[in-house]
Amino acid sequence: MVQPGSTKKKVIIFVPEFPVLTETFIERELAKIAERGNLDLSILSLRRGSGEVSSVLEPLVKYKRLSISDLILSLRFFFSAGKNISKALRILRGCKNEYYTLLKGMGYAQIFSSSKPDFILAHFMSESSTIVMVASIVLGVPYAISAHAKDVTVSPHCMKEKSENAAFVLICNKHAYENCVSTVDGDYSHKILLKYHGLDLAKFGNAGRKYDVPVILNIGRLEEKKGQKYLLEAARILYDEGVQFKLLLIGPGSLYAELSKQISDLGLSGQVEILGEGAGLPFSETSKYYSTSNVFVFSGINTEEGDADGIANVLLEAAASRLPIVATDSGSTKEFLENEESGVIVPQKDPLALADGLKRVLNDKELARRLAEEAHKKVSAEFNIETNVALMEDLIIKESL
Repeated sequence: MVQPGSTKKKVIIFVPEFPVLTETFIERELAKIAERGNLDLSILSLRRGSGEVSSVLEPLVKYKRLSISDLILSLRFFFSAGKNISKALRILRGCKNEYYTLLKGMGYAQIFSSSKPDFILAHFMSESSTIVMVASIVLGVPYAISAHAKDVTVSPHCMKEKSENAAFVLICNKHAYENCVSTVDGDYSHKILLKYHGLDLAKFGNAGRKYDVPVILNIGRLEEKKGQKYLLEAARILYDEGVQFKLLLIGPGSLYAELSKQISDLGLSGQVEILGEGAGLPFSETSKYYSTSNVFVFSGINTEEGDADGIANVLLEAAASRLPIVATDSGSTKEFLENEESGVIVPQKDPLALADGLKRVLNDKELARRLAEEAHKKVSAEFNIETNVALMEDLIIKESL
């Protein structure tokens, strides 16, 4: 931690798009770092997303794309940092489009240089963090990467090279962590760290579940890996069995029209509603539904291309709200939930099993209470944002210039 009287480290956080409606964990983590005040924090993003920005972060965020003038000004580095440029190019030899990436990295080095950073942290194992690697090498500034799920397991860019040259790499689930560790040479595996994102537990309540008809809640992007089409089939099974329920889906996504048609075709227009009309809702509105629902359902799947959630943040949020959870075995669900102890876990792509799990939790209040309490204990013990952000700060301060 920063000692009284010491100079705060200047840290740039680079996020391609910020804030993203379905990536609240990034905004939440950065807001907590800003609130703690131990780092001189700034956030650089290419474009503004549709999510909400905390008041503490608003003045720290800058949106800028690379310009021709940035590229022209960056040519100075050929004279002032020639050896660093040669080093960056050697590292990029194993990557696609190395010269193009080098030039973009130099351009961002020009942008970053005005802040005189002591450290740069890039989100995602995509091209954006490769550009940060190049910029950091050119400037002689250490960098790190915070990686997540698909960006590691399906579409990483230069993962081996930039992981080995980073000060550290933070990954928020075991599946992606093990994938990254297997990519780097053994001498560098110590740089890859499993670190969960956290929640401010005080912001999640558990009161107000008073609806006459039980509410089943599903929050997530409307896309293939979230598996909502199987959830809708499960809802039809519940309906056919005479179970009373209201199913709420909240999230943006490309499958809104397709799922809306499926709801109509299944004759579930009176039981199922997609809130936000395909655009989702701000987190400040979405979060209210945790405390007024009876059960949370996560219907995710592992896609054929290998895309899947890590530990879905909606599972953590539901647990923090003491909302019992029924979830599929996709992604890293089992890393957080234990079947019959802290949640009901069912096979993915199995509407019948999903319906059975939901029916059990809706009909057995003692089971629902016990599952909710155990999940809350787990999220409190391992996903506390104060603890997790403090560890992240310590790493940054230790590795900074």
